[in-house]
Amino acid sequence: MKVLINRSDAIGDNILTMPMAEALKLKFPDAEIAILTSFICRDIYKDHPFIDKVYFLNKKESYPRKLRKCFQIFDDFKPSHYFYAGGSQTPNFVAWFNRVNFRGGIKSRIGSFITLNKGVRQRRSQVSGHEIEYNNELLAELTEFEKKDLQVLAPKINLTRKQEYIKKFKELLSSKNLDPNREYIVIHPGMTGHTLNWPSGNYAELIKRLSLKYNDKYNYIVSFTPSDNLYLTQIREAVSQDEQLKKCTLFFDGSVEGLESYMNILSHAKAFLGPSTGTTHLAAVLNVPLVGIYSPIKAQSSIRWAPIGKNTIDVVNPDVVCGEEVKCAKQACPYFPCMDKIEVEDIFNKLITILEK
Repeated sequence: MKVLINRSDAIGDNILTMPMAEALKLKFPDAEIAILTSFICRDIYKDHPFIDKVYFLNKKESYPRKLRKCFQIFDDFKPSHYFYAGGSQTPNFVAWFNRVNFRGGIKSRIGSFITLNKGVRQRRSQVSGHEIEYNNELLAELTEFEKKDLQVLAPKINLTRKQEYIKKFKELLSSKNLDPNREYIVIHPGMTGHTLNWPSGNYAELIKRLSLKYNDKYNYIVSFTPSDNLYLTQIREAVSQDEQLKKCTLFFDGSVEGLESYMNILSHAKAFLGPSTGTTHLAAVLNVPLVGIYSPIKAQSSIRWAPIGKNTIDVVNPDVVCGEEVKCAKQACPYFPCMDKIEVEDIFNKLITILEK
């Protein structure tokens, strides 16, 4: 049995798809399982305990090149079973063209109804369960699976800890006049997609309050990628105007050294704070105590997207009754902007609880 799982989209989505591979291995120990992921996610699968091969697509490539690469992947792996869990639908067509006997996954766009012969129609926006549950339900089309086999399993990353990344990180701290020997808290204020986020000014105020309480104890690592710059403006302004914050705050572009480096640095953090984004899921899987800030909109809520890990995970939602399923109603909603209702004091206290455990 050779199973190819296509999850060629974002980091968080990939992390919550990992348990599919474990569920398959538990049922079929001799199965060979491959993942078809996106270029940015390839490092999270290094030496994965339940995934034998990793292939990836680069969304920046032209469609003809992407199609050619998909054919190469199928020719190399020769799957007997194919699952579409999200991302590019080009592999769906290749699986159909190659007459892969079992073609399962999510039936969503019109093409998937044609290409997937064992697909499942799911209404994930109705949020009746967690994303891991939705992904594992795709396996139910395998006749050998029973309901007890579709339990919620925790995602896993087999991180190879490399001191070279920590050494280089400490050198960066020193070059920015920060004490490299302090413990640090990672704060990731940015996100991609349309999920609601906590105001940037609140992240800035939180860092100020933590630095006043703990004085010279912690560094505050504001991690980002270039697409997150919109969320950094107010934090940069606050730091530039405060001499104390300059000595303990580092703006860290995780894309410079790559995801493996970032994961090594993140894994040593004392605590993590972030919204509903892939980095929050990384922190959870790497067992970093965290506070996650989530939107109340049904399809974006923590019911479906909560991070899963073994350490402290505290998920915060605004205390409102949201009637929206997919998109924010904005000014038409009496609670807008609802994310402002999450007080800095609340997040501050939750982080203190983690730091003083």
